Amino acid sequence: MGLSTYSSKFPKRWKLFIVLVGILLIVSQIYYIFTTPSKQESIPLDVERSHTSNQPMGGDKLPKVHDPIIKTPPRHSILTGFGGFKSKLPQLQHDFSPEPVVYTKLRESRRNAIKKSFLHGWTGYKTYAMGHDELKPLSNKPKTTFGGWGATMVDSLSTLVIMDLTDEFLNVMPRISKINFRVDQDISVFESIIRYLGGFISAFELGERKQDMLIQKAEKLAQELLPAFDTPSGFPYHLWNPAKNTSTNQETLFAEVGTFQLEFMMLSQLTGNTIYGEKAQQVTDFLDSMGYEQGVYIKGLYPTALDTHKGRFKDDPSNWILAISTFGAMGDSTFEYFLKEYLLMDGSVPQYGRMYTESINAMKKHMLRQVPGYDLLLLPPFDTQHMNHRNSMDHLTCFVPGMLAMGAVTFNQPEDMIIAKGILETCVFMYRTTETGLSPENWALGKTEEYNPVTYNKTKSELEKLRNWWYDDELVNPLILEKTERESQNELPVHKKKDETRVVTEYSTNYKLPPVKKRPESLYFDDKRYLLRPETVESLFILYRMTGDQKYQEYGWEIYESIEKWCKTKSAYASVRNVERTPGEEDEETEGFNQIDSMETFLFAETFKYLYLLFSPPEILSLDKFIFNTEAHPFVRKHWNWDKILKKDDV
Repeated sequence: MGLSTYSSKFPKRWKLFIVLVGILLIVSQIYYIFTTPSKQESIPLDVERSHTSNQPMGGDKLPKVHDPIIKTPPRHSILTGFGGFKSKLPQLQHDFSPEPVVYTKLRESRRNAIKKSFLHGWTGYKTYAMGHDELKPLSNKPKTTFGGWGATMVDSLSTLVIMDLTDEFLNVMPRISKINFRVDQDISVFESIIRYLGGFISAFELGERKQDMLIQKAEKLAQELLPAFDTPSGFPYHLWNPAKNTSTNQETLFAEVGTFQLEFMMLSQLTGNTIYGEKAQQVTDFLDSMGYEQGVYIKGLYPTALDTHKGRFKDDPSNWILAISTFGAMGDSTFEYFLKEYLLMDGSVPQYGRMYTESINAMKKHMLRQVPGYDLLLLPPFDTQHMNHRNSMDHLTCFVPGMLAMGAVTFNQPEDMIIAKGILETCVFMYRTTETGLSPENWALGKTEEYNPVTYNKTKSELEKLRNWWYDDELVNPLILEKTERESQNELPVHKKKDETRVVTEYSTNYKLPPVKKRPESLYFDDKRYLLRPETVESLFILYRMTGDQKYQEYGWEIYESIEKWCKTKSAYASVRNVERTPGEEDEETEGFNQIDSMETFLFAETFKYLYLLFSPPEILSLDKFIFNTEAHPFVRKHWNWDKILKKDDV
């Protein structure tokens, strides 16, 4: 009997019933597949346990730090970003090709080593200074520097989540719940925002918003700080006493008035209270409106010291620093936040992008210097009133390459990527040419020239060759020759868009860095200390994620090995007194040789975090999914509703 004959005798109502049952079974299967967590999906923070000890710590003997086990976050982990977010802005990250297994093993072994180093310092802090701001790593005594609220503890929260140290994260929560922000002492508004407020917000998000106490603490701190913004200009005071609601003076710094916007904007989004975002925008608008009458001599280049009552940059001819614009100490992070505000809001507020590009264009025109015969670029402070530059540069300035690289892609400025690489080579040079392999706090370099994109990174003989073709009919313009050779080898022109082709990533387990050049004779170090600073490794992380060039990983690994060799103590890590001094025979057994009894919180919040991410899979904390505040606390990028905070016309 044929199938058609059989089915024709089957009652019609049973046919419909069978069809409906089949549809229900298919739908239920699909629902089960998409709602049942797989074995590889993330385990909630309040359930999963790491491989670190939960035993209370005390006494003089440090607990053993077990080798950490690296667990790559599952596909749907918050560390891979908000699933539905796709930016309207250009893609920042390089399109990485799949890794060969042998390279993955090397990368993971390095990431594992960095995590172990973090745990060594964290265990020392827990043992001798838990709940205090910092540990003094030689004397093993606690130190109060930032209000006594446990700065290292809070500043480390996002790193604990990223490194999958869930037990450590959860064990900190009871202490955080007891923090009292109303203390009768002067606290830094700036440091409290970037370390504490940024730490709370980031940990709340990275913890999948399961620890409500973190966002409650963030808002409590913000409420204590809000009165510090009640000045005639809206600029916050430099120091503030939360118990007395007073400040000891009316001065502040440019870096401090422009480096709270990300945190306050995020806090408004997460709490629904628009007051924080409104305060942030008020200050941004004021900075945007400042001109000559407020002490701005060059549009986009802001001097250093501000008067919060007069709403202008300070003007004192006897104080040379007042008219100085710098991307280093006292100026740095405000320039960075112009760009990151634009990225956080996905380009919806053109004002931020315009303020960033104004500053960068002015910097390139007036501040940037090149070193003849070297691929080094110097970014020294610049006197905007008298139009002359200093010869110095500090380690804090080394965040600039990462910022410039992101800005180069965001605003289609290829030259800015070249400049980013040149400044980063300078920062790395300061590590690779010292006895310890660690960078000094600042340096001076004479015999520099104004940056010129035509002559930068070219020797005298190369420059002669570029000119001589003009006078000899038999010679060809070398730039045309170079272009012809590149096209004959089917190479991409410089302006080729990254999404038009897929560049295969180079992976090597035996990568050799080029030998470092001898120092220029005019180079010397002003301050020979290494303070465990993160700025260079921050830029290495960003440049690697954006270019895929393994060179930046190798630079970072060299720096990490030098930190391990010269900064490690029995309990944690210490700053170094003189990067040019290594022990002689009489010093080898001396404990704490050449070390300073200081370990700032940014070692945990930034230095180890950026090194760890440098060797993490590229989808973890993608630059296209996260914005890092200036203390390296990641904020999730998503399509927030900014209209409820900002009601601005395009500017």
